[in-house]
Amino acid sequence: MIMYCNKMDQLCNIFIKNLCLYIYMTELIWKCFRCNLSFKDEDVAELHKQISNHSVTKVKTLVV
Repeated sequence: MIMYCNKMDQLCNIFIKNLCLYIYMTELIWKCFRCNLSFKDEDVAELHKQISNHSVTKVKTLVV
């Protein structure tokens, strides 16, 4: 029983560590899937939307 609790504790710690890495290492960008372009600035994405009549979507990407 004690070994099971220790293993569960280890797994929980690994999960929390990975979750924190995921949360802090993401970035919000705007993406045009039609042109395959990504924009870090919402104003630029809006400008692309007006010029090309393509829709842009907010997506979260991993930053490495």
